[in-house]
Amino acid sequence: MKIIAIFADQLFAFQYTGEVDNEFDRLMELWTDIAFLKAFAKENNIINVENFIKDILQDAEQIQDFLENLSKNKEPYGFYFEPLQMSESNKILSLQKGKIRKNKLRYYAIKLDENCFVITGGAIKMSQTMQDHSGTIKELKKLETARAYLKENGVFDDNSFFELLIEQQ
Repeated sequence: MKIIAIFADQLFAFQYTGEVDNEFDRLMELWTDIAFLKAFAKENNIINVENFIKDILQDAEQIQDFLENLSKNKEPYGFYFEPLQMSESNKILSLQKGKIRKNKLRYYAIKLDENCFVITGGAIKMSQTMQDHSGTIKELKKLETARAYLKENGVFDDNSFFELLIEQQ
């Protein structure tokens, strides 16, 4: 596993062993790939495939623009990420979900500090809770694995995270 900087020193993403891209880029590629979206729609019994694809493409563009604007305006990524559950609010290395109202796409991340997050994966939201869809169950496992990786490598805040990044170079 490697950790790649996405926007400045505030937003990062895991690049898992065997993957060509980090999770941020990999997911954005999938979410804008018409063939993938058609297959996803079929697999999930979506009736109006054309509308689904149009909506997901718009959602992907909205997330990209939103995150770029946060970076450009030097605003906190906490405007996008929120705790996965209320019990995560004050935890060290808390599990987070990226959320824009009425947007079906989610990036999942670990919060390292008030304005420092590392993306572990993401999904097209198809159910109310993560435990109710196979795609989000997989992402929940990735969140836990990534948090364990950070803990095993001595990460407990943004300073120790940046030390890990220096060691990885």
